Formats: sequence, structure tokens, C-alpha cells
Amino acid sequence: MQEFGSRKSRNILWALFFGILIGIGITLFLLNPNFLKRSVIIERPVYPKHTDKVYTALSTEDDITQSRQNAIVKASQRVGPTVVSISVIQVRVVRESPFFSPFRDEFFEEFWGRFFRPREYKEKIYSIGSGVIINPEGYILTNEHVVRGADELKVTLISGEEYQGKVIGLDVASDLAVVRIHAESLPYAVLGNSDDLIIGEWAIAVGNPFGYLLDDPQPTVTVGVISAVNRDIKRERGQQQIYRKMIQTDAAINLGNSGGPLVNDEGEVIGINTFIFTTSRGSEGIGFAIPINRAKAILPDLIEHGEVRKTWIGVKVQDLNPILARSLELETSEGVIISHVEEESPAQKAGLKGKDVIIRANEEKIRNSIDWDDLTYLSRAGERMDITFFRNGKEMSTKLVPESFPARKTEGSQTDLGMTVASISRVIANQLRIYDRKGVVITSVEKGSLAYEAGLEVGDVIRQIGDKPVKDVEDYEKVMAKIKDKNRLIMLIEREGVLYYATFGTQ
Repeated sequence: MQEFGSRKSRNILWALFFGILIGIGITLFLLNPNFLKRSVIIERPVYPKHTDKVYTALSTEDDITQSRQNAIVKASQRVGPTVVSISVIQVRVVRESPFFSPFRDEFFEEFWGRFFRPREYKEKIYSIGSGVIINPEGYILTNEHVVRGADELKVTLISGEEYQGKVIGLDVASDLAVVRIHAESLPYAVLGNSDDLIIGEWAIAVGNPFGYLLDDPQPTVTVGVISAVNRDIKRERGQQQIYRKMIQTDAAINLGNSGGPLVNDEGEVIGINTFIFTTSRGSEGIGFAIPINRAKAILPDLIEHGEVRKTWIGVKVQDLNPILARSLELETSEGVIISHVEEESPAQKAGLKGKDVIIRANEEKIRNSIDWDDLTYLSRAGERMDITFFRNGKEMSTKLVPESFPARKTEGSQTDLGMTVASISRVIANQLRIYDRKGVVITSVEKGSLAYEAGLEVGDVIRQIGDKPVKDVEDYEKVMAKIKDKNRLIMLIEREGVLYYATFGTQ
């Protein structure tokens, strides 16, 4: 009985507990009928309507599209249609001995070569490069080394249209050339200002690298920054090009990019991609471009005359070192000191004398002889230069007017090579800074002639023809009269103190 009573008590307690819970639930429901419904809704995810979903997706896509249209994309779109691919074909004559290699030695071939002519055949050499259209009439700026020795030029536009190109002007020293195609209303690039570049700003290299592997006229774009400016590249032995104040960039420049534009984030051309430093034959982030301001200074000459018309100032200068500066009682060692003034030269007419220290020209600071050489190279005949200099510790100024290169004023001998030569006068020797007056100086070169195609320029000195030394014009004419085949002619040329051989013709 005792056990039964206790079990009955427990049942009563459980019934009372569940009754209280049910009572609480009924009370809450009566007070707030949405209580249970609200609890379920909170636990479920809330989905937007279908129209809201579409509207949100379109808005996001527009935002992404807008964010993709950055300055680099816009600059690439602006300059892209002006970039061309240049394919070059050179014809080279290859001469092979008719004998097997075990019998090939100098004495054997020289002796038997009198009876058995070497086998000759023509070989085509293909190369590629890039260029940028600078004029709606079809003028294209590129590197001289891209078009050098070209027997045939093919220019391909971004649209895929192909044109035959013709070199109308080139300058070996600056490594720049102008090619023209016969087309009208072409898109052309805006040439910017390379003098106000900032190290670290965006640099965009555009061109057609490895174009012979890709059958696609669309230019490629690589992006980097301006790594450095005013880079002077050490000149190697026998090198004719002079690379001064170059732009350095880490934008990838590869084979075929030469001649293409380097542009800023506004799509303006600030340089012409020229070469790279590499150990792997690929881009390693050290590329160089010719400043566009250097190109703009000589473009009129290249288009009008086919060459750069050098001017004559008539001074020899040297760098001003601290010892010289102290002896002249100067507070700075920047500038160039005049070591010699040529007689009847523009410098003498302007009143300049030896020991004068030039510190500015046309408001540009002259820090060393490199600055002075750049200034004189880019100067034009008849264009006045305002020179500021120190003399006896006092700052003075004068106006100097460069004149045409003296050799152009000299009457000479015209040959069927398409050039005129003259004996080396004292004035010309001073201007060219040469001490040996034996030889002849080139005074003019006809466009499209054998001399022009061989890369000869006004001011080059011919020292030797074949194995015959040349003393003067009379000697030159005698040697040339004995040469029948001009296509096998070899001349020893001196240019700016460097000797090299020039060859004529490819037949």
C-alpha cells in the first residue's frame, strides 16, 4: 500500500507540471497570436524578389566594367591603332668554296680560286620590328637598326592591311628612322614630352614581339614604370649608335618590340623602345627607350632631307672639374670649359674665348660635356642659342647662331655612288676633330643611292678603298676609276673617331 501511494503521488506531480506548461503556452498565444509565426519566419532565410535580383546583378556588372576601364586600358586603346608591325627582308650574297672542308685553307683557296670560282647564291634574311604612325599621311617612326639594309619592307596595320614601306630618312647615331607607306587618313599617335618624366610613373610598351611566330597584327601591351631617366650607355668598340639620356623601364621589351612606342598613362608617346640588357635573350626588366624629344628634334631633317643636317659651332670643350673650378674662382664645378675656338666659326663670331665656362644654353643647365654634345647635336642651322657663361669670375651672356656643316659648302667630286667628296681642309679637320688630314670627307649623299643604302653620312671620312689608301680627291678619283664592280666595293670609313668598313650593294 505504501508503494502504491507514492507512485500515485508522482503521477499527480507530472500531470500538474504538464498542465502548467500548457497553460503558459495558451496564455502567450492569447496575448500575441503572431508569436509562433514570427519565430518560424526569423529562422528562415529571406530571399529577394526575382526583379530585385536582376537589378542588383546588372548594377554590379556595370561597376566592374567601369573599374576595368583604368588609365592603362584607355591609354592602350588610344595608341594601339597607331602601332604597326614591320617585316624586313634582306638579300645577302653567300659565297661558298667549291672544295670540301678538309681542303679549305687560305693558301689552297687563294691558289685554286684563280681557276675555280666560289659558288654564290642569294639568301633572304627575315627580321621584324615595330613602329608608330606619327602622321596621317603614312609617316612611321621606328629604329634605324630595324630597317637597316632592308631590300624589302612590309608594314602591317592593326586592321591587317599590308603596305610596302620605303625608308625616307635615317640616322645611325641616334638609331632612328622614318618609313612611309602610301595611305591616307591614318590614325596617328600624339608625341608627348619626355623631359618631365617622373621616376616611378606608369610606362606602357606597345609593339609586336615575336611577330613571326604569331599570325596576328594586333599589338601587345606590357606595363611597368619609369625606372630611371638620363641613362648614358657606354659605347662599345665599333658601335656607331650613341645612346644618351635614355629612358629605362621595367616594362617587358622583347624581340620585335624595337621601334614600337613607350607611352605614358595618357596614351602619349614618350619614347621609342630600342634595346634591353639581358643574359637570357628575354626581358629581365631592364629595357631602354630613346626619349621622344630627341626624335622630335631631328624628325624634320629626316623627313625633308633623309638625314640629320649637322651644324657647326666651332668650339672644343671639356668637363669642368673641382681643381679647374677653384683655379677659375668658381663656386661650382658644373659646366664645360672651352679649350679651343675655331677661327671664323659661329662661336668666335659670338665672342666666346678659351677658358670661358658655359653653364647654360637656352635656359637649360649644361652640367658636363655630354649635355653640351646633346645640345649641339640637336641644334639646327640658323636657330639662335642663348649662351650663359663665366669669364674671369663674372657671369656673361651671348647669342650664338649655328651654321651649316662646313663640308656642305665645299665643292667636291661627284661619283656614281651617289655622293660628293672633298679634300679635308683645316676648317673641316677642326670641326671633325681629326688630326690626320689624309683622305676625303663626304659632303653630300643622294637619297636612294648606293652610298645612302650603305649608311654613309655627310662628315664621314673615307680613309681607304679596298686595300688602297686615299690621300685626297685626286687620289680618290684615280682609285675609283679602276673599280668596275661597285657591288663588291669596300671602304674604310672613319666616323667620330671610330673606324669601320662599309660595303656597297648586295648583287
